[in-house]
Amino acid sequence: MGLIGDTVGAVSAKLGEFVCSRTVLVPNGKTKRNFPGRIVGHFRRVGPNPWDDYLFVSEPGGPIDVFPGIKVQIEPSEPRIRMRMRGKVVVVEWVPTDADQADMGEAGDLRTALLDNYVEHFGNKAGIGVVAFVAKTLRN
Repeated sequence: MGLIGDTVGAVSAKLGEFVCSRTVLVPNGKTKRNFPGRIVGHFRRVGPNPWDDYLFVSEPGGPIDVFPGIKVQIEPSEPRIRMRMRGKVVVVEWVPTDADQADMGEAGDLRTALLDNYVEHFGNKAGIGVVAFVAKTLRN
């Protein structure tokens, strides 16, 4: 399965939307190369506990360079990613360079270009089943 619609609990960040703490950042990709972006907002916890819901706060944070090797969550419908930065989960929108624009042409889909050129999909390692776990535990 590809990156599109691949994350369990993926939610597009919208102003005033509550997001469960388990799904505020579920990495489903890793950046391949450097790319420019701009921070469009961050998630703020609504309660004192780590399991409390988060609220998306639209707060432009200016330009940012996203480096390679960062685990990110791809937003399901826009050329945006979620990532950790200084203890916060921020939403970064890709800002294509002139070269990126030229490669895409006029009808280019920004989200597809971001995923094709800058983000690689990774899957979590499959867990072992209950029977295998019990057998392994009893063997030790």
